[in-house]
Amino acid sequence: MSSTLRDTDTQRAPNRVVLTCRPGKSGNKLSFLYAVENREPTAIYAMHAMPSIAANGDASANDQHAVVILGEQGNVILGKFAAPMPADRQVAVPALPLAKRLPPGGRLEGLIEIQLPLAETSPYFGDLPLRQYEMIDFEAVIFSIGYWLEGVDGLAAVPTDYAPDLFVVVTRKTLLSARRVTQRFPTKALQIFKRMDAFPRNLPPE
Repeated sequence: MSSTLRDTDTQRAPNRVVLTCRPGKSGNKLSFLYAVENREPTAIYAMHAMPSIAANGDASANDQHAVVILGEQGNVILGKFAAPMPADRQVAVPALPLAKRLPPGGRLEGLIEIQLPLAETSPYFGDLPLRQYEMIDFEAVIFSIGYWLEGVDGLAAVPTDYAPDLFVVVTRKTLLSARRVTQRFPTKALQIFKRMDAFPRNLPPE
């Protein structure tokens, strides 16, 4: 299967957080080499890794975890951001990424590699049997990094014991106060496995 991702101009959020990303494809993997630059007058907390618990109980930070959602108008939204909450169950504690603090002028670089074919994924949902997916063509990838703005909505940030440079972020409305910065890349000849269960896709606008 031949496919390409074509770079587009850097997209700037109105709040002056800048995302640059260089996508690529090697074999059966998509790669996204990216950087987030904070041009706000205050610090931000950029989402960077998901907490992970090994079989022996040890905790770690998985910086390769990515949320993948089939969006509207032939777009696939993927990256490190707060996944939509499930509508088919009650969740006591949201599954949110750990974040890195970027002071004004700070910069964060990262790399995400994702196996092809793409499939919708979320920290709230495990993989399904193959017959419970539908193969869908898509036209573009919207690469997305989430963050919180320091000083907004009573933000509190607590460093983690197992990853001292990463923080657990809590606000009065942690999900609602999360923001995203994005960049869109048109694609060719790529498909995604769309889940046929109660998978939520209701992301707020950027």
